[in-house]
Amino acid sequence: MNYTTHAELVTRRLVDMIQTGSHDQWAMPWHTHDLGDLLTARNATTGNRYAGANVLTLALDALERGYPTGEWATYKQWQTTGAQVRKGEHAAHIIKWVTTKTTDNTDTETDGKTFGRRLVPRVYAVFNAHQVDGHTNDTEPAEPTPASEWLDAIGADVHYGGDRACYTPTTDRIYCPALDQFDDPEAFWSTVLHEHIHWTGHQSRLDRLNISAPFGSPDYAAEELVAELGAAIAAASLDISPQPRADHAAYLAHWLDILNEDPKALFRTAAAAQRAVDHLHQLATPTAEEVAQ
Repeated sequence: MNYTTHAELVTRRLVDMIQTGSHDQWAMPWHTHDLGDLLTARNATTGNRYAGANVLTLALDALERGYPTGEWATYKQWQTTGAQVRKGEHAAHIIKWVTTKTTDNTDTETDGKTFGRRLVPRVYAVFNAHQVDGHTNDTEPAEPTPASEWLDAIGADVHYGGDRACYTPTTDRIYCPALDQFDDPEAFWSTVLHEHIHWTGHQSRLDRLNISAPFGSPDYAAEELVAELGAAIAAASLDISPQPRADHAAYLAHWLDILNEDPKALFRTAAAAQRAVDHLHQLATPTAEEVAQ
């Protein structure tokens, strides 16, 4: 399977899940199912978290197949742990960008030929911990940081109160109704996280140009999809069940247009969402070197 085919399959799966929804209403799958740890998928042998579109891909696979865990690894990686993938199990697929030689530029020279290097996507097969025998997980999951503590550490300029949630790039300020204005805390935290993802797009941070796009434009809808995906990933890492915003339904038709028109748009969006979440994590939990500076 190549990258394009994989992107098309994952996008089609997400579109189908959105359109299936519940009560005959379109909805994102993380609003109609408890994905929990599935959105914080990790490699079972390295402990590293999967990122970008791989997070979404593996979560959808685990959801469809009824896997209770977000642990994954390749066939050979499971063998190194003493575990064995059961016969007849079907793999999920992820994308890994690898460096390969090319003759497109003149970075290096070997035997009279000039070579450069570029990143290309490769599709890898992985299996869930639920598909193997002999795997024991003795690692206690880390306690998630309380959302209030995590967001305070980021230090964004947030004004609570009022009747709407938004991020204003010109003032670099987030506005959000107060906690007691929401029906439940999960909806409040989901909304605050959504606006923080927008906040990362400011030119002084990740410089996503479409955060200032006009309301109702394709770029505006694309940025909202970045915030939607990013907020879901961030919420999972904070042990929060993501809740749909009041204006969520208004964007779904636009998102479906984007996804149906260009299946790879989902992967670009997921990559942007992951960069936003990573940026927030870096601000909330700086390294010792960053603190020293």
